[in-house]
Amino acid sequence: MSIGTANQLRLVRDAVGRLDADAAAKDAIAMLLGDIITQEALILPRGSVADEMAYQRTFEQVANSERGSRKPGSTDEALDRAALADFLNRAIPHEGDITVRSAQTVSRGMSKKTVLVTLDGAKTLPADLALRVDRTANNYLGTTVIDEWGPLRLLWDHGARIPQPFVLEPSGTVIGDPFIVFARASGAPVGSIYVPPGPNAALLADTAGCMARIHAVPVTDWPRADQPQGDAFFDAQFLEYRADWHALGAGNAVMDACFDWIDRHRAQAYGPAALTHDDFNYNNMLVEGDRVAAVLDWEFAHVGTPAADLAYLWYAAQSMGSFGDFLKAYADAGGWLPPQEQLDFYLLWGQLRLGVMGHKAVRNLEEGHFDDVRFGMARWHRRQALFRLGDLLDRLGA
Repeated sequence: MSIGTANQLRLVRDAVGRLDADAAAKDAIAMLLGDIITQEALILPRGSVADEMAYQRTFEQVANSERGSRKPGSTDEALDRAALADFLNRAIPHEGDITVRSAQTVSRGMSKKTVLVTLDGAKTLPADLALRVDRTANNYLGTTVIDEWGPLRLLWDHGARIPQPFVLEPSGTVIGDPFIVFARASGAPVGSIYVPPGPNAALLADTAGCMARIHAVPVTDWPRADQPQGDAFFDAQFLEYRADWHALGAGNAVMDACFDWIDRHRAQAYGPAALTHDDFNYNNMLVEGDRVAAVLDWEFAHVGTPAADLAYLWYAAQSMGSFGDFLKAYADAGGWLPPQEQLDFYLLWGQLRLGVMGHKAVRNLEEGHFDDVRFGMARWHRRQALFRLGDLLDRLGA
């Protein structure tokens, strides 16, 4: 019996319940899933005739209740447009007549969601905005847009390619969670962490220039006083991820071997300070043609070292052209090239971080903390992380 399996089946049941499908087929699927969920979740003694009959009666009651999917209203899609308009009228100078014509959630990640908003009556704000909103209920990473605000202002002031940030709402009292208001940027993500884009030398070169510009942003007045910087950041990050891994109690030999290798070679972590995105990949960019229109999702931003971002893009660069071409374009744009040993170190470290996050996501899936069947992809993500880590251990001779 497994509560974890039952929780994952509930997500499937809820998704099936929202499908526009044949009613008889949906009813049959709901009945089957209700029985399987109950079988996985119900723990009662069955040693005697009385116990068995009590079990069957309870099973029938629970299975009937499990057949009904949760309604779409139980998710976090609704947004109080009047409250949002009131906030914008108060928070933005020279406004006062804003109304929110529409608000559509277009992306629901594990820790944040994106809401596209259209305004009427705006005087200084653009009519089309995007909100980056915390998802407290699903946020197993523990990150918040509140911590992104200072780095985003710094990036914008120094010409980095990000959507213009207008205002932070930190209290969570306006639409239920803290959020940042941005100008809406054009473009779309291409590829993902484990499905990189296909050949595109021009986009790869432009990405290198975009990254070099970010790494050139001065960090002498880093806005997050709570955060370690430079070499100290890696030390704190390593301890955090290793503690998270041990807390899971998952006992995976590949993960353990990677942590051992990183610990033995951690002198390679230290390098010149630079503003580091730490999740720099095409799923976190908006792309138009052969150009990066905007880099998004700065929840991991810190003062680190360039190799962390460079190595993180290795898989995408190899798919689009070559990592060597990417490094050359980065250097041509003024970027500092780390030694190969440091790039190797951060290639493994970046993928190991993804492995820890993948294992944590699956644990949250099993414990019923996610509200959408799409997060079932966490299992596939975890497996891809292990494939990459195993290959890297072979390459590095670990």
